[in-house]
Amino acid sequence: MDTNLITKVTQVIPRQDGSELRIVAQQMTGLGLHTSIGIYVHRRETIDHPWILLSDMPHPNWRSMSVNDYIDHGRSEILQYLSPGEILRVTCMIGEPMIHQQ
Repeated sequence: MDTNLITKVTQVIPRQDGSELRIVAQQMTGLGLHTSIGIYVHRRETIDHPWILLSDMPHPNWRSMSVNDYIDHGRSEILQYLSPGEILRVTCMIGEPMIHQQ
């Protein structure tokens, strides 16, 4: 049985407009040695631009926004650029066995 499990995954997603998103999911250990998964996302306009870290915080007034305003302006930068499914696809790889090619 293979005991080497994936603890960190990076995926780059190109977009039609030439921009790219880089999702990094990593196994983390919290208080009491509780295991969790942390994610962070970078974005760049083109290959020639530097990567910029996207915020995971919603707009400060998100609770008082209408649903349409929240969708357009209230979500975190991460959720403005990525779907929950794109994030889930990367985080689901954490804890899976590594495949070794010989």
